[in-house]
Amino acid sequence: APRSPGSTLKPLLYASMLNDGMLLPHTLVADVPTQISGYTPQNYDLGYDGAISADKALSRSLNIPAVKMLQQFKYERFYDKLKKLNFSTLNQPADHYGLSLILGGSEVTMWDLAKSYLGMARTLNHFNEYQGKYNPHDYDAPVYSKDKPKTALNEEELELNSVIDHGSIWATFNAMEEVMRPGDEGLWEQFSSSQRVAWKTGTSFGFRDAWAIGLTPDYVVCVWVGNADGEGRPGLMGIEVAAPVLFDIFKQLPSSKWFETPKTKLKKIIVCKQSGYKAGEYCTDKITELVSFAGEKTSVCPYHKLIHLDASGNFRVNDSCEPTSTMQHKKWFILPPAMEYYYKIKNSDYKILPPFKAGCEVAGGNNAMDMIYP
Repeated sequence: APRSPGSTLKPLLYASMLNDGMLLPHTLVADVPTQISGYTPQNYDLGYDGAISADKALSRSLNIPAVKMLQQFKYERFYDKLKKLNFSTLNQPADHYGLSLILGGSEVTMWDLAKSYLGMARTLNHFNEYQGKYNPHDYDAPVYSKDKPKTALNEEELELNSVIDHGSIWATFNAMEEVMRPGDEGLWEQFSSSQRVAWKTGTSFGFRDAWAIGLTPDYVVCVWVGNADGEGRPGLMGIEVAAPVLFDIFKQLPSSKWFETPKTKLKKIIVCKQSGYKAGEYCTDKITELVSFAGEKTSVCPYHKLIHLDASGNFRVNDSCEPTSTMQHKKWFILPPAMEYYYKIKNSDYKILPPFKAGCEVAGGNNAMDMIYP
């Protein structure tokens, strides 16, 4: 029966944005109090990080960054993407769901949900077999045939593009692997025998549905816990009741290696370590990352800027009030005010901008403000 998916569609949005060149895996997204046309999403812990990398927002299942990402991606576009992934129970137009689409505002079947993740796993598993091309049937429903032998597709049946590309799927599975496991499973990385699993939980509004879906190169396991009549129960949460079942099942299944890296569909680019965007000229710490080809289309870091300080380094100045010969020029990480307000609480190493030197204020350039709420 169709049920609210909770947060289980978040990885599909993350993968879609990577696929369309709208973010990189570690790009910072806003996590601040948010109200959009009367819609006020909340994180489960009711807190805010100010800014958090997209992959961590996914692994921690933060609601506000997910809504912000969907707002950027457009819910109509995501709705169309879900249709292409063969979700069969989206019977209303996109406007009916709006931004709540990413937080369980629709209904899906377990079959369709498992099938979408199965299709992503198949796509990555077929990377070498099909030499980087795509099998158009990877997202079809699985069919068990005892006697019919497996037949490979002909070259002309393969396609150059798919709903989600190899590189974006690979990055999404890596982010899903970082989701904190329940109970004793939280220490899985300390044991060499542990199985690597990309997974995600979901909890519907009113604690009516608890989900956990996980996958390896060989298996996709989907667990739903709830009441047939849809009645909610306190504590009926994916991480509490569905996730333990998921990992109990994986313990009974043969272990498999992790997904192979689709190297020829990834490109090395220089990334700003602090913001996760493509590095700009003022970024102070740059690293090299493997990203999908679409990552080249992403924006350059908007947060690192060059500021001008007086000789003491304590005040900002400009050439109307300070000789350029005595100025210090510093590269500075500057978040918008609302993001900064919460970010600096959890990041003690964040340095706020020095004040302007008396007489050096620029009209409109000091005491910038953001409307945090509403």
